[in-house]
Order: sequence, then C-alpha cells, then structure tokens
Amino acid sequence: MKLTMRPYRNEDDYWRIRAFLRQVMLLNGLRENSWHVARLDYWRWHVAANCLDQDSIDDLVFLWEAADGQIAAVLNPEGTSDAYLQVHPEVRTPELEEEMLGFAEEHLAADRDDGRKLVVWANPQDALRLAILKRRGYSKGKWVGRQWRGDLDAPIPDAPIPPGYTVRALGDVDELPARSWASWRGFHADEPDEDYQGWEWYLNI
Repeated sequence: MKLTMRPYRNEDDYWRIRAFLRQVMLLNGLRENSWHVARLDYWRWHVAANCLDQDSIDDLVFLWEAADGQIAAVLNPEGTSDAYLQVHPEVRTPELEEEMLGFAEEHLAADRDDGRKLVVWANPQDALRLAILKRRGYSKGKWVGRQWRGDLDAPIPDAPIPPGYTVRALGDVDELPARSWASWRGFHADEPDEDYQGWEWYLNI
C-alpha cells in the first residue's frame, strides 16, 4: 500500500487522530502498542502546552495516509528528543517503520554534546521494531513504561484510606489553585516554595 506523509494541519487532524487511536487500540486487543486517546489529550493540553511551552502542535505531529485519506500511522514526540510511532496494525511493515524512524531522527532528535539523541519507545515483545532499532544502532535505555490491566467484570479491590483522609469527587474551578499546588509540590518536592509560579497552567488540563 502506498502511503503519503504530511505534517499535521489543523484541528480536524486532531479529531481524526483521536478516532485513529481508538480504532488501533481495539485492533491491538486493548494493548498499548499505540497511545490511548487520553494520553494524546494529556500530551497536547499539559505536556506540549505547559511543559514544552508550545502554542501549537503543528510542528510536532506527522501523519502517514493511504490514497483514500485514511490515517495509517502517526508520529509524535512526548517530551524533547523522543518519538512515538503509532501504526495501524494492518498496514505495518518494516519499510514503514524504517521511514518513520528516519523521519523522527531528522525532525525530532535533539543535539547533545555527544551528538544527536533520539529516544524511541518499543514494546519488549515488538520483534519488528526492536530489530530495526538494533540495526540502526540504538541501545536499550533505562526508562521502563508499565502497562496495567484489570478485569472490569471483577470486583473492585479494597483500597484502604489512610486515617484522616476522605475520598470525594473533584470540585469545580475554585479548587484549581489547591490542586495545582498539590500537583506542583508532588513533582517538585525538593524545590523551595518561592519557585512556584501559580496555578493558571492547570486551566489547560
């Protein structure tokens, strides 16, 4: 199948990518060989907007499409110098993976003192991608991604609540300053309070 690569264009592409990821997740038996839609949303509205200070994702996302316009694959980063290859399982080939990796190396890799660096994520059971990465000179990194699965028909396990705490639904916008502070403090435990820059970033989420 002949595929054509093009950059992300507009909001319509975003909604098409969301539909594509839902379809691919089902075709992969609900295994995260590609991103869940919620991860795409979180990446766009928090990681890209807040952490990477990107006003737009136009320069970060690339699509491979079939002749009929259907999305076959999507390439995007999560942070800096990394790449996620979201590929429809029915059109996945070594040639497509090689093309996507080559494009990622050219457009998503970052310059470091010791040369260009690109982190590419791969499932340890993904023999095709692992072989290509090895052939292209990649080495296994230290970061590990975990995928947790649960049986939705099974009873919900007990989760004891520590003394002095309660569980309730999230509140409305008036709670955002407190939630932002808790989030910032949780991820910046060793930083002084004066480094906190406010809660408005939480509006993106």
